[in-house]
Amino acid sequence: MKRTLLRLAIIAGAVLIMSSSSCLDPNNGKEPEIPLTTIGTYILNSGNFGSNDANFTAYNPYTKELNYNIFERSNEGRKLGDTAQDMIAFGSKIYIAVYNSGVIFVTDLDGKVIKEIKTKAKGSAANLSPRFFTTWEDCVYVTFYEGYAGKIDTTSLTVSALAKVGDNPEQIKIAGEKLYVANSGGMNYPNYGKTLSVLNPVTMDVMSEVKVSDNPVYLESDSRGNLYVISMGNYNDVPSCLQVVNPNDDSVQKLELEGITPTFIAKGPGNALYLVSSSYDANWNLIADYYIFDTNKKEIYGKLIKDGTRVENPYSLSADTLLTLIYIGTSDYVTNGQMYVIDAFGQMYHAFDTGGLNPITACPVTAGGQKDK
Repeated sequence: MKRTLLRLAIIAGAVLIMSSSSCLDPNNGKEPEIPLTTIGTYILNSGNFGSNDANFTAYNPYTKELNYNIFERSNEGRKLGDTAQDMIAFGSKIYIAVYNSGVIFVTDLDGKVIKEIKTKAKGSAANLSPRFFTTWEDCVYVTFYEGYAGKIDTTSLTVSALAKVGDNPEQIKIAGEKLYVANSGGMNYPNYGKTLSVLNPVTMDVMSEVKVSDNPVYLESDSRGNLYVISMGNYNDVPSCLQVVNPNDDSVQKLELEGITPTFIAKGPGNALYLVSSSYDANWNLIADYYIFDTNKKEIYGKLIKDGTRVENPYSLSADTLLTLIYIGTSDYVTNGQMYVIDAFGQMYHAFDTGGLNPITACPVTAGGQKDK
């Protein structure tokens, strides 16, 4: 996937540069930068817990071509592991968190392993269980479910710093040059966590905690640098909710979204965030709907899907902001997941079998723009 799409991206970038040039050299003799371009997308399938059946699929959003079992094919039949949790592309590498195997794989853009990162807390013999990634400057950050946040040096490919945060941290995100960690307390039912840890991303010192609603899990930043938080509630009398944190003073505003039970969030272009709302009717049938949220007005802008396509059993939500494609993964926990790709006009662009159970994220891979690390 990488070689073909990277070649297309380079050609497309060269055409853009040539077509925009004039008699005067706009680059002052310097080599022009190729525009940042999506060259493909990896679909990460979590698999079933304890089954060692995680994998990922390569998807070409231009041709709609699919290539399955990329990790095994790139690593002489080796299995990815037990319960893949997250995947992120950064520079020339892919980072994959495999939760129940206690390992972070770093691969090249073709999925070939460059390094395995296994992390232990001080005084412990067991590997920590990685959950979610984010990036900032030259570093990748990761949460570990045992109550830690780590900083990965992208040159040495080691966890260079480890900070103690709250119980069972989930997503991690930069906003206002602060590093926020959602302390879900997910293993402490019914006493879920109610805080975000706030860290200095350079030193990894914990600066403070922010109080939010029960069971914070999902984080996303907007174009203004604000942080949005979905707290999942207690699955009983405390419903899930969407909150916004102002990183200037860490004040929290709970947003009232009538008739919406937020369960997933993803960043869109400009002022847009995408939301999944999931709830159960009186007969315990799952009802799902999909929305665009306007971060300027802090209100629902409209429906995400406009052509009447029904997408049931949502399991994940991801977005490619360069191509304005939205990826909704679905799962019945028994058969291969489905991925629904929605375009910028709210129309179904493509739907396909993901090649594995429980598709947990779609990871766009880019080329051009910032120099690879």
